[in-house]
Amino acid sequence: MQRFRGCFVYCEVYVDVFFVVNLISGFFVLCLTNQLLTGAANSVRALLGAAVGAVGSCFILAFSKELLSLKNGIFYAVTAVAMVSFGCSVKGLKNLILKMLVFLGCNFLLGGFLFVFSQRARRGIFTFGAITTCCYWTLYIGIRLCKYLKRKRELCCEVGIALSGKEINVKGLYDTGNCLYDRATGKSVCVMEKDSFFQLLTEKQQRFLENFCAMNMVEEKLAEEEAAFFRGLNPRFLPYTSVGCQKGLLPVVTVDKLIVREQEEERKILHAAVGISYTKLSEKGRFQAIISPGIWEK
Repeated sequence: MQRFRGCFVYCEVYVDVFFVVNLISGFFVLCLTNQLLTGAANSVRALLGAAVGAVGSCFILAFSKELLSLKNGIFYAVTAVAMVSFGCSVKGLKNLILKMLVFLGCNFLLGGFLFVFSQRARRGIFTFGAITTCCYWTLYIGIRLCKYLKRKRELCCEVGIALSGKEINVKGLYDTGNCLYDRATGKSVCVMEKDSFFQLLTEKQQRFLENFCAMNMVEEKLAEEEAAFFRGLNPRFLPYTSVGCQKGLLPVVTVDKLIVREQEEERKILHAAVGISYTKLSEKGRFQAIISPGIWEK
């Protein structure tokens, strides 16, 4: 037990209660930090970091005569760094700075909630634990909801396809379940609706590709320019399986350039592999292309 005297105030602080209070709040703050940073560490590490912070706070309480001093401020800063290092799996100085900023932000949020319910939280350790848990879950659900809405928005993008000097723009959707892989080029395959892709082709080119996709190749004399075009297009079939289709063949071609635009960011892939779908990719035409996240892997 530690006693503090002031001009008008006398209070007693029990170290064991002080330790538990700091342990609970520190654990929840580190869990929120890890949640914001997309699983920086697990709950066990968060508990370890919270224990380090609680021990440091108790050390200051037990051996310091003045709570508000420069030495205590420095020690609190060192304790916070130790909490983040143990509780959030730090890798490098920049990573430490980022996690410290997020940690302080989560501390501010949880502290703000507890300040609102400060009168009730003082009734006892169990009341404090219950209120802190409710505040944590409120923030946790809010973070998960914001991340879900952000991820849902980021799944949609604008896709540009360039071929022989022509370019079209369609709506695209990122699909983590798209694991199509072209063995001929070693690249991941994006999929586009036939009607959209055929806008890049002349009538003769459309007819030739239609015959190829139907495996009904008709001997037709091609001009040298068109022959070079189809050599560059390199039409081929890719075996695949999906829901409702155990053994399918997807026509795949090589385009000059695939452009993905997300908000203010634009990324390009040269000589991308694109599959041609003869069925609609979405019921209400919300998107005409499926983008594989694997296209960014080198």
